[in-house]
Amino acid sequence: MAHILELKNLVVDYGIIRAIKGINLNVKQGEIVAILGANGAGKTSTIRTINGMVKAAGGEILYNGQPIQNMEPYKLASKGIIQSPEGRMILRGLTVEENLLVGSYSLKSAVVGEEKKSAKQLQKETLQEVYDLFPVLKERKKQQASTLSGGEQQMLAIGRALMGRPKLLLLDEPSLGLAPLIVQEIFQKIVQISKLGTTILIVEQNAYQTLKIADYVYVLELGSVKTEGKAEELLKDDQLIKAYLGG
Repeated sequence: MAHILELKNLVVDYGIIRAIKGINLNVKQGEIVAILGANGAGKTSTIRTINGMVKAAGGEILYNGQPIQNMEPYKLASKGIIQSPEGRMILRGLTVEENLLVGSYSLKSAVVGEEKKSAKQLQKETLQEVYDLFPVLKERKKQQASTLSGGEQQMLAIGRALMGRPKLLLLDEPSLGLAPLIVQEIFQKIVQISKLGTTILIVEQNAYQTLKIADYVYVLELGSVKTEGKAEELLKDDQLIKAYLGG
C-alpha cells in the first residue's frame, strides 16, 4: 500500500527548545495511524507542523511523494489535508450548519466517478454525508453552535473538517474533555470515516481507545519516536503502556 504521508528526519524548534528531534513517520493510504505519548511528548507539535501551522526547522514532509513542509494550511486544504483542531474551535455566533459550510471553502469543481460536479454540488452532497454520519447535527442545524454539548461540538468540528472532502484527515485530541461514553461514540465515528475511504492521522492521549481503532502507532517521548508498531501488538504490551502511555 502506498504512503500518502512521509516524515523524514522532521525537526521542530521553539526558540532554543527542540520539540521534535528528527522523527520519521509514515502513513499508508486508507489506514488509521496514531501518534501517542504523554504530555510534552511532541504529539501536537508534529501534527501542527504537518498542517503548516508550525514551521519545520529541518527534515522533509512528503504528501504523495511531493514536499509540503512549511506550506500554508489553506494550500494544504486544497490538496486534501485537513485538520480537526484540538479544542474544537467552534465559530461562535454561527449556527451548526453555518459552521459546517465554513469547512467547505476549499471545495472546487471536480470529476467524481465519470461526472463533473460543481463546488456547489459537492458542498450539498458532502453536507448530506456529514448529516448521515452525525444525525444530531442535522437535528440541531439551525441552533447556535456554541450551545451544543461538548460531544456535539466535537462531532461538529470533525464534520466541519469533512466538509472539505479530505484525503488525509488530521485529528488532534478528539476525546479531550469528553465523558467516556461520548468518547466511545466519537471513536466509532472515526472508524466509520475510515471505512468510507478517508486516511486518518490521529494524535491522542487516550491510549487504550486509540489502540483499539488504529492500524499503526507511533509512541513519542520527548520529541523522539520511542517505539512504533501495529496497534494490535502494542495493545498487548502492558509494560509499554505503563511506561509511556500512562496505563
